[in-house]
Amino acid sequence: MLSKDVLVAEFIASNPRSQEAFERARGILPGGNTRSVFHSFPFPLVLESGDGCEVTSLDGRVYTDFSSDFTAALYGHSNPVVHAALREISSTGFALGGIMEKEAEMGEIIRNRIPSMKKIRFCNSGTEANMYALATALVFTGRKKILVFDRGYHGGVISFPDRGNPLNMPHDFIVGKFDSIEGTQPLLSTDIGAIIVEPLQAAGGVRPASKEFLAFLRKAADEIGAILIFDECVTSRLHFNGMQGALGVIPDMTVVGKYMGGGLPFGAFGGRDDIMDLYDPYSQGVGKALFHSGTFNGNIFTLTVAIAVSKLVTAESIHRLNTLGDRLRTSAERIIQESGFEQIYFTGHGSEIGVHFRGDEPATVCEIFYYFLLKHGFMIGFRGFICLNLLHTEESVDRLLQCIQNFVDEYRDLSLSRELACRL
Repeated sequence: MLSKDVLVAEFIASNPRSQEAFERARGILPGGNTRSVFHSFPFPLVLESGDGCEVTSLDGRVYTDFSSDFTAALYGHSNPVVHAALREISSTGFALGGIMEKEAEMGEIIRNRIPSMKKIRFCNSGTEANMYALATALVFTGRKKILVFDRGYHGGVISFPDRGNPLNMPHDFIVGKFDSIEGTQPLLSTDIGAIIVEPLQAAGGVRPASKEFLAFLRKAADEIGAILIFDECVTSRLHFNGMQGALGVIPDMTVVGKYMGGGLPFGAFGGRDDIMDLYDPYSQGVGKALFHSGTFNGNIFTLTVAIAVSKLVTAESIHRLNTLGDRLRTSAERIIQESGFEQIYFTGHGSEIGVHFRGDEPATVCEIFYYFLLKHGFMIGFRGFICLNLLHTEESVDRLLQCIQNFVDEYRDLSLSRELACRL
């Protein structure tokens, strides 16, 4: 029966070990984990392993994974290329406390893909990379204000949900309206030092920005003397040259992360020579360059894996994945439209898809949809997020589409039964 209470009760009954692990974790970890995006009620599914495009829960149930670690698991799970790279490290040693050639090798790989990243520095997450990119832009311009956009997410301390984020860094942020030239134009001024934007907002609802909007920001940055930063931690997986290459709008700086580390912690920021040379003591003079260090920046684990998996990311593999994602989204939209089921709609681009809910009780419909999919062996993001990885196939997409069709049919039949009961 398509009832939230019934589905949740079935979830609880089917996952006693997940519940036990969650209750143990809550005793030491506020919320039961240290990644808030995994929070779900009554408790989140606890995973034990993954293989290909499937994951196995602590209770032994196997799910086809359509969350792909919120874009980071581009290569699927337990990819043999990653295993081989990790074995390589065991024979060379690690934490050597010095420079290794792999830093330059990975830097060249990124530069060959992302047009704006002429020079690059590594760190350990997208959040960290965004923090440094913004700080660098403000030092370069000598200004304090940063133009950001509603529902933008650049990490846990640089995000702008509708309710605000009390954890944000104390920068002087100006919040514009995403993908709105008219809403952003009045906010522009010559005291803005940086403009940061995601070409597609992932956490913000999988909302793509138009080429016209990004081109407007490019022109505006030039006119007011600000540094334009693209946060492509997520969107660089949507085109071999990032969305900047796909759209032909090139920022001054770019931030990447997530999937590029092959499943290990990774972040990088880069941009024009004159901006990034602020970090070069050989050109700036001893004691005058910006100081950026970190024990695990460019660590041998991440770089070895990142270099290995970079060979899996080709223009052809990205095109195949985007084609598969577009088919999933458009077919799901057709299922919804043909059924007259207005409570769900989809957004996105290529392999990233947002599932949205509306009506009198959108949160309830969201939970029913999530637990219905889990019951039938599919895992998506609890908030309504679908992301494909390179190991998904036409067959796995077809099975998800059939499950969506079954959900709509059962929900519609239930609604008709309720309507008939009310009339009687």
